[in-house]
Amino acid sequence: MLTLRILKPQNNDIRAKHVSANIPNAVFYIPFGYYYAVRLGTLPKLLSWMLIYIMPTAFYSFMTYEGAVLPFVVNYLLVLLAVFSLYELGYILNDTVAIRHEKQPAIRLYEHNFEHFGYYKRAIIAARIGYAIIATGTLIAINAQNTTIISRNLWLTCACIAAILPIFIIYNCWRNKYNVWLYPVLVFSRYLPFMLMYRIDGWAIMMLFLSFPFANMLERFSMPLHRFPVMRQLIPTEESKTIFRPFYYLAILWVPLLLPIPINAAYIYMFPPVILFFYRLTLYFIVKRHHLTNYLNG
Repeated sequence: MLTLRILKPQNNDIRAKHVSANIPNAVFYIPFGYYYAVRLGTLPKLLSWMLIYIMPTAFYSFMTYEGAVLPFVVNYLLVLLAVFSLYELGYILNDTVAIRHEKQPAIRLYEHNFEHFGYYKRAIIAARIGYAIIATGTLIAINAQNTTIISRNLWLTCACIAAILPIFIIYNCWRNKYNVWLYPVLVFSRYLPFMLMYRIDGWAIMMLFLSFPFANMLERFSMPLHRFPVMRQLIPTEESKTIFRPFYYLAILWVPLLLPIPINAAYIYMFPPVILFFYRLTLYFIVKRHHLTNYLNG
């Protein structure tokens, strides 16, 4: 049985990072429920997640698609369910198992959650993997006869989804400051599957990486436990991320204009960064005046 008692070190170096006043054990089994209750915690952060994840993955994926909208939406939702079922399982294993090997663990769950996982971990793991298998199986079944989808791309998408959990397990087991180098691979593993089903567009994949995973990687290198000398200058404190983010998106807005493609074609690649720039800029001014619950806590 896994409880908080075996996680409490004697030197009081636990970092409590609860984002919800109460976390029901049901979230272990509900797709997207764990991520919302344990990692987000508020409606504004859910809307933020939709902007930095749903919006760019849907937009750049749709750029590579030709056909009716409804089949695209169905395929997107199936990939989303498969990807996040495994990614949430990685979060669960991180929050319940991997933290036992950290000197300064971030505790996101309550004692009743640890106890429940200790008793029912096999059922939780089976449920999460089961969701992914059902989603990818359905994806294959409904697209098997679809002539607009290249068969190898469909299988490549499924293989990319399947790789998420092993990458997360390696990340969870590699518990030192240098696992930060694996972090961008881990984050991008939940973005890339959306880009492989249809036409492979290298520039769209690159812009998707820049839209969030690369920015998130830079911020990860600036965290107190991982702060590298260069990043100390760029992001010296956690609070400085608020101003770093709009400047980051302002900078990458120029990237599509440098691509070896016509200017009129480059503009479409700029849509997600433009949206994210105005979002981060607006948030910067809001944070200057108001305290946002769970902001920068994640």
